[in-house]
Amino acid sequence: MSALHNVMFSLLFLLSVNASAATGQVVRGRLLDTDGATAIGGAMISLVDDRDRQLDRNLTRQSGLYQLMAAAEGRYRVRADRIGYATTYSDYFEIAVGDTVLVDLVARVEAISLAGIEAEGERRCRVRPEEGLAVTRVWDEARKALEAAAWTQERGYYRYEMMGIERQMDRENRRVVSEDRSYGGGYRQTPYVSLPAEELMQEGFARLTPVESVYWAPDAAVLLSDEFLDTHCFRVRRDGNRAPGLIGLAFQPVPGRNLPEISGTLWIDPATSELERLDFFYENLNLPDALLAAAAGGTVEFQALPNGTWIVDSWRIRVPRARVTTNPFTRRAESVLDGISVHGGDVLRVHGNEGTVLQADPGGRIAGVVFDSLRGGLAGARVYIEGLASEAVTSTDGRFELVHLQPGVYSVNFSHPYLEPYSYIPKPFEVEVVEGATTPAQINFVAPTITRIANSLCHDEEQPDERTITAHGDSFANDGILMGQVTDSTGAGLPGAMVRVLLRSFDISRLTEPSSAGAAIRVAYGGAVFPTDHNGYYRACWLPVDIDLRISVVGFDADVELDASSGEPLWDLAELQGATLVIPSEAPVRTLDLRVESNWLLPSVSPQTVR
Repeated sequence: MSALHNVMFSLLFLLSVNASAATGQVVRGRLLDTDGATAIGGAMISLVDDRDRQLDRNLTRQSGLYQLMAAAEGRYRVRADRIGYATTYSDYFEIAVGDTVLVDLVARVEAISLAGIEAEGERRCRVRPEEGLAVTRVWDEARKALEAAAWTQERGYYRYEMMGIERQMDRENRRVVSEDRSYGGGYRQTPYVSLPAEELMQEGFARLTPVESVYWAPDAAVLLSDEFLDTHCFRVRRDGNRAPGLIGLAFQPVPGRNLPEISGTLWIDPATSELERLDFFYENLNLPDALLAAAAGGTVEFQALPNGTWIVDSWRIRVPRARVTTNPFTRRAESVLDGISVHGGDVLRVHGNEGTVLQADPGGRIAGVVFDSLRGGLAGARVYIEGLASEAVTSTDGRFELVHLQPGVYSVNFSHPYLEPYSYIPKPFEVEVVEGATTPAQINFVAPTITRIANSLCHDEEQPDERTITAHGDSFANDGILMGQVTDSTGAGLPGAMVRVLLRSFDISRLTEPSSAGAAIRVAYGGAVFPTDHNGYYRACWLPVDIDLRISVVGFDADVELDASSGEPLWDLAELQGATLVIPSEAPVRTLDLRVESNWLLPSVSPQTVR
C-alpha cells in the first residue's frame, strides 16, 4: 500500500495521464492480492473522507488498476470492497490542487461468512445499525452488490436485449387472462430505473388518482441513498418457504411514514455473500380493502457479470386491477378486485465492447403442444406446473414452453376458458427435467370433448339409488345435472353467490355430497343451495328430471345462514328473481346463467342441451 508520502510511480500511469488529470485531483493505483503481485479485478474502489462518505467510485480492471477523482483538495483514503471478503482501507493521505497520487492496496484475505447468522438473534429493526451487529454484516454485503449495480447503471455502456411482460391475472393471481410480450434492444443506462430517491421519499412510491395509478420500485441507487436509509429500519430474517437457504435483510418504513411506502427483504446467499433478489410490498396505499387483499408488491433480481459489474436482470411489479360495480343489495357503487396486473421485464442478452457479456440461461425446459379434440392446436390454453408459479400460454398452433426450471419431477397440467363453466380439471402428468439436458422435456395434451366432460361432471359424487317421490306419489329419477354462472351487470362472475334449487311442489333435502369442484353443497329443509366458485360458476348434481325446478340466487356466502337442523324452510329465504326450468330425462345436462343487476336477477336460460 502506498500513500502520498510513499508513492510508487509507474511508467504506465505516467503515460496514461490525460486532460482530466490536469484540471482535477487524481487518485490512481492498483489492487493486489496478498502476494503483492496478483492483480484483483472487478472490485469496487471508493474515495472516502474521514466520515467514510463515498465521494467517487470505480471498478478495478482485470489488471487491478483504478482511477478516482477528488473534487477538491483535502484528506482522504481509499476503500476496496469485494463481495465475500473484508473491506480494505488505505492510510489517510493529503491531496493538493492538481495533484495526482498513487495509492496501491493489498487486499485483506479475511473471508466474510454469513452462514452462521441466526435471524432470531436480532429481532429489533434498526436505522443505520452500528458496527458489530449481524444486521450490519449482512447490510455490508448487500451494499457491495448495490454499489456495483448503481455504478453500472451510471456508466450505461451496455446494450440490453429485453423482453417486456404485461400480464393480466385473475383475482387469485393464478389464471392468465392475457399476456403481452415485447422485445427491444438499444443502448441505455440500465434495463430498469426508478425515480430519484429524494422524490420517492417526499412523494411516495405510488401515485393513486381516480384517473390512473402509478407504482415505482426501488433501484440500487434508491436503496443506497441517505434518504432511504434514514427513513427505513433493518433487521435480519429467514424464510424457509419463500427463500430456502438464503439470509434476508428485511426493511420497513420507520413509524410516522404515512406516504405510500415499501417494505421488503434483500435476499443473500450466505455461502457466497452474493445478493440474489429483492422482494417488496407496498404499504400505506389508500385503497379499498378489496384491493389491498391483492398484496401489491414486486421482485427485483440481481445478476453479477464477470467483470465485477452488476445489473438487474429481471423485475416484476404486481398491482391490483380494479373494477367499479354496483352492489346488488345496497345499490352503491364500489370498487372490487377484478384481477392482478403484472408489469415487468427480463434481460435476454447483455452486450458490451468486448461482445456478449451475458446470455440468459433458460434453465430446464418443458415443451409440447395442447391439441383440441380434432387434433388441431388449441390456442390460449394455460399450461402450468402445479404448486409453482411457472406457466405459459399456448400460441396459435397450441405450442408452449416452460423455462427456468431446476432438475426434478414436475406435475404439469393445463386449463382453458371453455373448461371453466364445467369446473373441469384434467388429469396432470408428471414430467422429469434432467440436469444438463440440452433439449426440453416433451409432453402433449389433448383437450376433452364437451360430451366427455358432461359424462364425467358428477363422477365423483354418488348418485342416489332411490327416486324422488312427490306428495302425489309420482316418482322421478335423479339423473339431472345443472350448471351455469352467476354474473353482475357487467358480465363478471360473482364468487360466493348462493344458488337455490327448489322443486315446485315438494322439497329436496337429500343432496349432501360436495361437488367435484370443491364447493360444499349446503342443505336445509325444503331444498338445496349451491355456492359459486371464484369465477362465479356453480354446479348441481343428481337433480330430479322431468319436473319443474325453481332456480334463484338468495344472497352471498356471508349473507346466507343455513342450518339444516333448524327446520327453517329454504323457500322462506328471499330470492332475487329466478327462473323455472325442466331438466328432460333424454338430455339430463342443462345450463342456466343468472345475472344480478341491482336487486333484479335476469335469467338467461340456454335452450340447448350440453353434448
